[in-house]
Amino acid sequence: MDENSTGDDTRLATGLTLIRKRRLWLWVVIAIYMPAIWVTLRFTSAFRAVGTVFAVWLVLLIIAAFVSALAVCPRCGNYFHMHGFTLLYLRKCLHCQLHINADKTARRNAGTPRV
Repeated sequence: MDENSTGDDTRLATGLTLIRKRRLWLWVVIAIYMPAIWVTLRFTSAFRAVGTVFAVWLVLLIIAAFVSALAVCPRCGNYFHMHGFTLLYLRKCLHCQLHINADKTARRNAGTPRV
């Protein structure tokens, strides 16, 4: 029984780590927009260059949004951030309510003695 729960814990931790990485990449792409446009305007005064930077950023944003939206919950097997056509970047699975940091919380609670 311990082997099965250890395997489930490992699968859960691996899945949630992947979801957190995908969410981080999405936020990084979003955060890059303003500095990228500012640097482009600073070094070139051509609006064509700004348009090119925007187009590249938009493609990266669409890719990051799709990759993060299609992350699968390691507990229930459904999409973590999607329920039907609704896309919500909440910190819990929209189906089974698994928190995105459930593996970290479980690991932290396992190390502390219960009173």
